[in-house]
Amino acid sequence: DAYGNGLDLLMPSVLKMKIAAIGFASNEEARIARQMGFKGRLFRVRTGTLDEIEDAFAFRVEELVGNPVAAARIAQAWRRKDAVRPLPIHLCLNADGMSRNGVELKTDYGKTDARAILETASLKIVGLMTHYPTEDKDDILRQLARFEQDTQWLKANGLPPGPIVRHTANTFATLHHPQTRLDMVRVGGALYGDTSADFLARFRPTITLKSRVAAVNHFPADETVAYDRTYRLTRESFLANIPIGYSDGYRRSLSHANQPDFPNEGKNDTQVLIGGKRYPLVGRVTMNTLMVDVTGDQDRINLEDEVVLFGRQGGDVITQAEFEKNSASYGPDLLAVLGNSLPKVLKKA
Repeated sequence: DAYGNGLDLLMPSVLKMKIAAIGFASNEEARIARQMGFKGRLFRVRTGTLDEIEDAFAFRVEELVGNPVAAARIAQAWRRKDAVRPLPIHLCLNADGMSRNGVELKTDYGKTDARAILETASLKIVGLMTHYPTEDKDDILRQLARFEQDTQWLKANGLPPGPIVRHTANTFATLHHPQTRLDMVRVGGALYGDTSADFLARFRPTITLKSRVAAVNHFPADETVAYDRTYRLTRESFLANIPIGYSDGYRRSLSHANQPDFPNEGKNDTQVLIGGKRYPLVGRVTMNTLMVDVTGDQDRINLEDEVVLFGRQGGDVITQAEFEKNSASYGPDLLAVLGNSLPKVLKKA
């Protein structure tokens, strides 16, 4: 869903810029794209189940194929719908060591699989693809050479002539190695300002995670906070109640403890922004609530004040690197879940 940003919010820009092709994963994404008027190519970027693929026939999609048994079943299902025109597919090659969706042409077993896919009736190969597992220049260029070798083998073993789109480049390869761009690129994180790597620092994040102050409550010194008493107040304190938690995608791993029995959570320094100032999260992130220590500023913080948990407020910013460090996770992993769990508000830049 556009890395958690919402495909429905992205589509107006896609249409305005006349993007020719979109990679998608779920049928819901394909449905949204077509419903919003996208007439270009839709290709699935992962192996689909047979049920998924059959349900997507109506959206005129191009499926990813890298297995002969799956290819035969897809072809059989397609013939029941359309006995005349072939179904367009992208043949995925394991030219990169990803070992996920692609057929492996280094082995006789893989070559036999590839021949079987090439011979499958009712499927038309319109694309050849692979995916790089690293962000290492030498490794990427080796895998690109391997992809070119695999392409030549396919041509010598029955790949039909005609226009075939070749695509290998993710965001890193697109920005750093022009030779990987071939006929099409699959840019992901850069579109949404993913700053998980230094080379993406020049891009501006498109997403800010916000909540509101629901209450500010007083608690005495030595009181404990949230489940398992992981945090004990060292002073008379005022805690702001923020109505967001792990059921919304804000991970429990972002919790902060100050008790010795919880050393992993003790390493975290999770903070939020209220009024442009940082305040520390205290205790466990619970299913739908977290607590923030606002002691000293309790008189200036009001109910319904905006809380920024990720992104910019005033002159400060909770960065993706900070978010990742305190959650021991990967930014897109966090944001994809948050984006699917919470309402989205589109604002002009």
